[in-house]
Amino acid sequence: MAWIRVDKYWLGYSIPKRSSYFYYSLQGERTEYQFFPPPEEFGALADMFRNEGPINFNTDKKYFVTAAE
Repeated sequence: MAWIRVDKYWLGYSIPKRSSYFYYSLQGERTEYQFFPPPEEFGALADMFRNEGPINFNTDKKYFVTAAE
């Protein structure tokens, strides 16, 4: 299992498409990943990324997790 720290993230909303978007990049990579979460998931992601940290990404199972408190 590989854990990589989320280096940067961007949250956005397209008015014409009426959809949320989420970009992120991982430490040591030059790739920016993008996905379009539904509104209920977008709110939870925004809350986690704004209020918790650091955030790590599991590259095997494809999920985000906060650091232990």
